[in-house]
Amino acid sequence: MSQEQITQEAVPVAETNTPTTEAPQQTEQPISSTTEQPTVAKSWKEAISEEFRNDPNISKFTEIDALAKSYINATRMIGSDKVAVPNESSTEDQWNEVYAKLGRPESADKYKLEAKSEIVPIDENAIKSFAETSHKLGLNNKQAQGILEFYKMGMENLSQQSTIDAETAQAQAQQQLRQEWGKAYDDKLNKASAVAKANFGKNFLDSTILKDGTILGDHPEIVKGFAKIADMLSEDKMVSTESENVDQSKNIEQEISQIMNNKSHPYHIASHPDHDKSVQQLLTLREMLNGKQ
Repeated sequence: MSQEQITQEAVPVAETNTPTTEAPQQTEQPISSTTEQPTVAKSWKEAISEEFRNDPNISKFTEIDALAKSYINATRMIGSDKVAVPNESSTEDQWNEVYAKLGRPESADKYKLEAKSEIVPIDENAIKSFAETSHKLGLNNKQAQGILEFYKMGMENLSQQSTIDAETAQAQAQQQLRQEWGKAYDDKLNKASAVAKANFGKNFLDSTILKDGTILGDHPEIVKGFAKIADMLSEDKMVSTESENVDQSKNIEQEISQIMNNKSHPYHIASHPDHDKSVQQLLTLREMLNGKQ
């Protein structure tokens, strides 16, 4: 046996425990014939019983966060001084409870209302009636006072505007008559005033207010009408002054009688150029006579 053989036999060969790496096996997954759909979350309202789900206080919310916020706000109000809003079916007592919480006085005479004005007179009875109406409507003192102030300001503005309009109308009437009458303005105006005073009373032209709020004497046509009457009638028969004491009724009757009995008077002749003037004269005389009776 050679030395090489002895060496090989004497030295045993050590076994290695190094594991062998095997290739991973791929497992085939079965192919499903149907595709799985993602699960759709149900509406939050579906978690609520149908009894509450259809309640208007719930159905008006589209998001649960809005419902939560509303609930939190309502919870915070518990114990606070709140007023339930009445509706058409609320009783009178329920309305009165609301009015009381909103500050309405216990009775109409408890209102403290001020309505002083230096421009227009304020009727105390009207204020009393207004307070009664305010109480029926449930107004508190601040609301009633505000409405009263608004009414007072409207009356003051109306009064001031009426004064301005009257002054403007008077100035325009005077200007128109001065332009038409010229130097005879004062004489004709005095005669017109005398006729009006003698037959309708003192200050008739200056104090008679028409439906539109204007003064009779501020209408040029009215003043000219009285001036024409004064021109048609003689002063000793028709026009009296404060110093004269004449029986106007007798004179008027005589004047009417003369016109009616005189068949040649223009009043009876339709083609006469003074016919219309005579008709107006007779009508005026009769009106004045009726005023004297």
